Amino acid sequence: MKLLLTSNGLLNTPLEKDFLEMTDHKTNLKVAIIPTASDPIEWVPEKEGDQMKDYVYKLVPEKIEQNTEWLKTYKEEWEKKGYNVIIADLKEDPTELRKKIESADVIDVMGGDVSYLLDWAKKSKLDSYLMEVLKKGVVYVGTSAGSGLISPDIGLTWWEPDWKLDHVGLGIVDFIVVPHQNESDEQKSVEQLTKRREYLQTIINFPWRIYLLQDGQAIKVVGDEVEHIGAGAKRYI
Repeated sequence: MKLLLTSNGLLNTPLEKDFLEMTDHKTNLKVAIIPTASDPIEWVPEKEGDQMKDYVYKLVPEKIEQNTEWLKTYKEEWEKKGYNVIIADLKEDPTELRKKIESADVIDVMGGDVSYLLDWAKKSKLDSYLMEVLKKGVVYVGTSAGSGLISPDIGLTWWEPDWKLDHVGLGIVDFIVVPHQNESDEQKSVEQLTKRREYLQTIINFPWRIYLLQDGQAIKVVGDEVEHIGAGAKRYI
């Protein structure tokens, strides 16, 4: 497999060089952008006053137009570089979505809400065939939530036993990534993440290596080789 799991994207950054190496510097490729995680949503209790953390998402209508314009601009950035770009929203008809995914040379899974993204990956049945597609040599590019989706567990920083939201990722890789890691972020400092891991190990099986991705960094996977790349300290716990 060929995976480039970034913290905050690769276009117009030094990470683009690594991506080009993975695609043999070809630009006449088809890129399928999965923008679903970037949908403007908010999580609200399913029932008013619910104390069991049974939350559901709802779209924020006033933010949809802005998000649509952003996606248009992002798509154009790929096209300027010579790529044939299609949008593969996980909310589409599952049969048509699969045709798009299987026709692509590159799958670009954007950032946003990883729980929402995981939910749609399973609703759309992407989880049932993505591994098969990647084994054929399709390059997977993830940004933030898109990077976390294919890990075995997305719940490192937020999951608690009474949360009903699914935290089990697609398990395509056997490690966890923490995007936007920053020591000034109390939730994402090395000390706090280490404590979180120790806590989770007391309540569930949590054996995986955790890569701490600062913005500008990525995990590059080519076959069995896993490399932490980009500027700044390379840390894992």
